[in-house]
Amino acid sequence: MGMRGFRANRVQCGIGAIISLAGVSMVQPVADQPLERWYEVRVGGKPAGWTRSVETRVPEGWRSESETRLRLSRGGLMLDSTSTGWMIENEAGQEVRGGRTQTGSGQSVRASWRYEADAIVESTIDGDRITERRLPPVAADAVPPHAAEIAAEALRSAGTARFSQNLFEPSQGPVAHAVHATREKNETIVTPQGMIETTRWRLAGDLVPAGTMEWRGAKGELMRSVSPTGLGDIESLATTEAAAKASLERAGSAPEVLVASFASPDRPLADVSKLRRTRLNISSLAAPLDAPPSIGVQRVKAMNGAFEVVVDLDVPALEATDVDRSNPAYLEASPAIDCKDPQVLTLAQTALVDASPDLQQRSERLRSAVFNHLNRKNLSSALASASEAVRTRSGDCTEHAVLLAALLRTQGIPSRVVVGLVWCERFAGASDVFGWHLWTQALIAGRWIDLDATLPAGGSVFHPGHVALATTALADPAGDAAWVRLLSAIGNLRIEVLDGAR
Repeated sequence: MGMRGFRANRVQCGIGAIISLAGVSMVQPVADQPLERWYEVRVGGKPAGWTRSVETRVPEGWRSESETRLRLSRGGLMLDSTSTGWMIENEAGQEVRGGRTQTGSGQSVRASWRYEADAIVESTIDGDRITERRLPPVAADAVPPHAAEIAAEALRSAGTARFSQNLFEPSQGPVAHAVHATREKNETIVTPQGMIETTRWRLAGDLVPAGTMEWRGAKGELMRSVSPTGLGDIESLATTEAAAKASLERAGSAPEVLVASFASPDRPLADVSKLRRTRLNISSLAAPLDAPPSIGVQRVKAMNGAFEVVVDLDVPALEATDVDRSNPAYLEASPAIDCKDPQVLTLAQTALVDASPDLQQRSERLRSAVFNHLNRKNLSSALASASEAVRTRSGDCTEHAVLLAALLRTQGIPSRVVVGLVWCERFAGASDVFGWHLWTQALIAGRWIDLDATLPAGGSVFHPGHVALATTALADPAGDAAWVRLLSAIGNLRIEVLDGAR
């Protein structure tokens, strides 16, 4: 962002992280022999990749696996990524172990989980680094993919109109998430195999975009799924392996997910580097919006279905809640924010040589260090970890945000990532728009302090051209509900500038 220098941030966040969560579970009906199914993936009606699912008998019981390849464009830059998720469960329907892999854009991250009685043991391999952490044990009602599908198909066959499951989707992390299914009606759909009689189901849940639908065949097999987003519908359609791969290879330009996500206000903001305060009215174009949070120097007031958002640099940051103050996730190392990485620790130590003991000044010193260290500012990564960012010295706002969060945690300063919008005078061929953005907050003296590491070192740490929509500790980025909640906002924002216009 900010091709005109200080007037806007210089890098844009990775929408690919949000897209990766929009898929639905690909678990399949029971089979004694390996069962493999293929799906073409489209975004906004354009071919964007494929996904496959396999269920296989193994000595322990069953192995469920999914693999997804996506090809997307961000500001004209092609992002080609492949992710896999797998889980093994025993004959009693209990999870034994699982894992996921993410490759693409120069990244390669693998995670595996071992399910024990009192904990989930996670091992992450990022390049040549291996880290391990212990997570709380799974919920008593959580069910792995094979057992979940047996139970779901029994309910569907019995004519059950609504049911809920707390199930695992390994591509979305080691923890189970609730999914609620509601039968809607029978429909005939067109697939590459011809006309298929199906039953349409509506899904809801923490990691399910609002309005997601599934169409299932007579034996419960998934034939189609659609997740509406502001970037267009994300659709998976049952097909053959050859057809799924061919659709991607024949595709022309990849779906553009960056420019499509921009939000244009009714009038442009003034120079945000000089503004001290902005006041916006934010409402939805279609689906209802979640209320933006009142955090840091942002105050939000609900008004007749809309939200008045005031960002004022001259008011004290709001005090953190007791829950935030005591949340250990804001200090712990995670796959995305690996504050124990040796090179992250070294960067923090170097940045703080001769630094004041004042936490605010130390935080500002770390923010400048991130800006200077990431000297290749580009959109080539979707959501690299702090460990990868510190080594490649490249990235967009996501890498700036996670690396700063990691540096803060090395100093015992609780940190989190904020997801929202930032004002851009010029970016990716667009002018005077709000673009999706990530920055960092540090918990200092009981208040969340905003720090944007994409702003030049030694200058302002934040400006009022930001709008916070959600926060996350990024304990597990793939399974973070904060991303899915934002899908209702992308392409669905009406923004009126009340104060701070050019």
